Amino acid sequence: MNILINLFDSVLYKLEYSKLNLIKTLVFNFRTMPFKIAIKLPVFIYGRVDTYILKGNVEFKNCEIKRGMVKMGMNKEYLSTVKGASLIILELNSRLIFKGNSEFSCDFLVRTGLGAELIIGKETFFGASVKLVSIKKILIGDYSRIGFESQVIDSNFHYTYNIEKKNLNIRDEDIIIGNYNWIGNRTTISKGTITKPFTIIANSSITNKNYSAINEDYMILAGQPAKILAKNIRRIYDLNLEDKIYNTFLNGDLSLSIDVLNDIESSLTKLNN
Repeated sequence: MNILINLFDSVLYKLEYSKLNLIKTLVFNFRTMPFKIAIKLPVFIYGRVDTYILKGNVEFKNCEIKRGMVKMGMNKEYLSTVKGASLIILELNSRLIFKGNSEFSCDFLVRTGLGAELIIGKETFFGASVKLVSIKKILIGDYSRIGFESQVIDSNFHYTYNIEKKNLNIRDEDIIIGNYNWIGNRTTISKGTITKPFTIIANSSITNKNYSAINEDYMILAGQPAKILAKNIRRIYDLNLEDKIYNTFLNGDLSLSIDVLNDIESSLTKLNN
């Protein structure tokens, strides 16, 4: 009976949340890439995705191009239902650059402005309803995770003028997110944000400056605008190790053994290298 239930759940998931949109997959690949790359179908589109403007280019840098290495629109995190359609807009002469495998959950928005760049590192993940809007330039580091309903936007979209100081405020500024950043849900990454590797940003925060200039490492940023909440805090990225720790606590052991602590230290050291 359990086998039948699991099979039914698997089929339902495929039909409802991870159905490959073959037509949009073909259109997106062949509209945005040279034929010799598009024929490999490196980008898979899932579910309903609107593609109003596809005048930019999709490129792959420093990685082997494989079929389905980028998956866009698949709901795998179970933190949201599919609410509507995802949206991709690539304006003229803009560049969407992937440096390796990447996954986008459902209801995402990817938009590049005229001549803009959006560079996405390898092994990145974007939760449901995440918005990436690059009007100038956004770089998202390798292995970074951005939680559901967050937004990364490098523009205010309109200029403002200081009447007293007689100066015009900058509308667009680059965003650089370091490697291994973990960005909590409903966070806003505003123009001018620069973060160090291994930065953790608490949910619902707003970042708006160069945090890499701060003489601290492994920071947790939180608040509106975000400030340092803690330092020397690391996320554990090894999923097998996370399961091991979880099972230890599940069995009622509230203290970690020397072996587990050594495993944690070893996993963090590997990431540094």
